Amino acid sequence: MGKYGCIFGKAFKMQAVYRVSMYLGILKSLIAFFIQVSLWYALVGAGADNSVSFSDMTVYLVLNSAILTLTQANVAADIEASVIDGSVSMHIIRPVSFKFYTLATVLGQNAFRFLTGAVPVLLPGIFLAWNGFTFPSPVYLALFLASTLIGMLIMFELTYVVGLLAFWIQRCWFLKWYLDAGMAFFGGTVVPLWFYPQGLQAVSRFLPFRYILFEPVNLFLHKVSVQEGAVSLAAGGIWLVLLVWLERSVWLLALDKMTVNGG
Repeated sequence: MGKYGCIFGKAFKMQAVYRVSMYLGILKSLIAFFIQVSLWYALVGAGADNSVSFSDMTVYLVLNSAILTLTQANVAADIEASVIDGSVSMHIIRPVSFKFYTLATVLGQNAFRFLTGAVPVLLPGIFLAWNGFTFPSPVYLALFLASTLIGMLIMFELTYVVGLLAFWIQRCWFLKWYLDAGMAFFGGTVVPLWFYPQGLQAVSRFLPFRYILFEPVNLFLHKVSVQEGAVSLAAGGIWLVLLVWLERSVWLLALDKMTVNGG
């Protein structure tokens, strides 16, 4: 793991090169957080859903910011660029896995973004949610951490598979828009699925997006039973296995295409 640790560290340090951008990112995170808090304070106060308190929504917004930062990835655009300029062939002959090289890079970038984008909203979030917030029990905390890890890997696999399509269509960066739309509509990143009609909630259970963010937060807030949490964790695990299989199949086809074309 030493070589991937070096890749992680290099990606982390590269994000700190532009200090002004870092400070503007912190400011943007704080402004966006307080705008969302103000909006949901008005909606919850107006009785949008009596089962959801302002404290719940504040914690949801904090965790939403944190998990979105950890799952952020620009894999499709990076793979597309390497396919177009031919540098992907150099990645393949290196003594490291192309997939794990990409994963270590993404994790390094997201770790820095987490420190500068998500951590700054933790203190105001804790202050606003202090009354009425109960820290999750050890069982729920363990389920939350496991679910968050699975969600991060699901999002990486989705973006990685989209990136591999560059071997056939070259320009694939725009496909990330569809993933973002799926996250926004069925992942609860904009409006929590608590507020959705039953029909849309049922549809979301057959898609991978809700297991990236919504289910981990649901567990943290004790919105489901331990048994239901275990079922959602298993569903997320099944999605991860399916995506790993799909990614492996697409990768083998991509290697075969490179060999056939003499690349």
